[in-house]
Amino acid sequence: MLLSRIGPFALEEPLDGSAESNVLRGVHVERKITMAIKLLPRSVVRQAMGRGNFASDVKRLQKLIHPGIARVFGGAVEQGQPYLALEMVGGESLRDQLDRRGRLPWEMAVDIVDAVCLALDHAHREGFVHQRLTPTRILLPESGGVKLVGFDCVWADRDEVLGLRSEMQVAHYLAPEQFRGKQSASVPQCDLFSLGVLLFECLSGELPWPADSASELVQARRTAAAPRVSTKVFDFPVWLDALVSHLLAVKRSDRFASADEAHRAIVNAKRKADSGTGAAQHAWSGKKGALGAGQDRGELRRLRRQRTELGGDVPFYERAWFLASCLAGVVGVGIWSLWPLSEEALFAKAKPLMASESAVDWKRAIDQYLVPLRERFPESQYAEEIQAFEDRYAMQRAEARIEKHQKGGVKARSEAERRFAEAWKYEQFGDRYTAWEKYEAMINVFGDTEDPEDRALVNLARLKIRQIKAGDDREDGLASFFRSKIDHANDLAEEGDSLKARDLLDSLVTLYASNQEVRSLVDEVRDLIRQLDDDDK
Repeated sequence: MLLSRIGPFALEEPLDGSAESNVLRGVHVERKITMAIKLLPRSVVRQAMGRGNFASDVKRLQKLIHPGIARVFGGAVEQGQPYLALEMVGGESLRDQLDRRGRLPWEMAVDIVDAVCLALDHAHREGFVHQRLTPTRILLPESGGVKLVGFDCVWADRDEVLGLRSEMQVAHYLAPEQFRGKQSASVPQCDLFSLGVLLFECLSGELPWPADSASELVQARRTAAAPRVSTKVFDFPVWLDALVSHLLAVKRSDRFASADEAHRAIVNAKRKADSGTGAAQHAWSGKKGALGAGQDRGELRRLRRQRTELGGDVPFYERAWFLASCLAGVVGVGIWSLWPLSEEALFAKAKPLMASESAVDWKRAIDQYLVPLRERFPESQYAEEIQAFEDRYAMQRAEARIEKHQKGGVKARSEAERRFAEAWKYEQFGDRYTAWEKYEAMINVFGDTEDPEDRALVNLARLKIRQIKAGDDREDGLASFFRSKIDHANDLAEEGDSLKARDLLDSLVTLYASNQEVRSLVDEVRDLIRQLDDDDK
């Protein structure tokens, strides 16, 4: 029987459209907030993820706050049914992408995996190892980036994995030590192995070890190492080929030591890719590898023997001098393609990414093109444009950090951040007048700072002031704004929505209790709150 309500949530349709799905759309009845409600197996109440009970594990998950991880807002057990209330994420999963496209462009695959690395690094530092990382549990929001889900999945299927009864859509991504039930099955390197399988699949459209059952998969991994991605596809950097192999090492000690180390390796791989070193180009360079130049030399020797056997009656296009010229041309093209990009070429590649509205594209522009450009051309003719773009990117990151800290109740890391967050809170409330004043006060104090993060906040404050000045809705003053909020609260109360009215009035007291300009209005608000309380009794 399908539930229609659990806890304070009214349950609606399953989010993936499947009647068997255990993740449903839920609406908080009182607050009218939409969340994803995950119904967990009843057995997890007795299988705590950590050392405590279900409730303490939920509290730990609530503290896992990162832009790349879907928030866990809470959870409980109602009539024996445990559930979690999760952040609602629009978009699709990586599984959906792969099912639709087969395989992804290497740039897109690397951006996704790099974002997963950053999220995993945060989780690992907080004491969480995912242990069940699959394409289904990597969500791709419409706004860009990634959102990891499923940190709770280890609760439900621990016994299935140890008993080799794990579903194959999960088993393919599990590290070898997880099947063996060793204590090392809960270390960060397990997630890195799963990441290697994901990256292999994104690049090639295939899984590294084909198998129909978990036992077959275990045997396949014992028999041979994962194939090189360069044997499947050619159009990606050879450095990435080595990266995938490093992640897929069967021995845990041969993998990266941390997700942060994997992230740094990916950044380095992107930079090296600027030289144009693809798998096919690697063959032209004459280096050893799956496509080494030795095959070309063997073919050339065969052609030379053919010429000797046939004598002079050989068409010119089969003669050694012509074939050698062609080979030299191929090598020349390879050398040309390996030549580092010029200043103009690097900036030309970065420019469309800089013009994008996606933060992922901005990061890619900086990591792949602008950082190498600055390193190789310190006196670049594009220095001013690059600096303006980097300032813009720094402001975007600063604003995202402020918003995340506000939602998660995280303490500001600096006094500049605290002051900016205070002004930002007034702006979000609708009081552009006070926000303007506080932005200007923050600029006066930190306008000459040398700290990069504080400087980004100062630039962002200046941008906010320009936006406020450009607004059409001019405020007559704080008192007028305050009065409009009181009137709105009264309207809500008359309409019967006393909860929203109370929230609005509480916000007015919290924000303006110490402001002498509206002291009498704050007292009026307190009286209204007391009246609402009396009416509710």
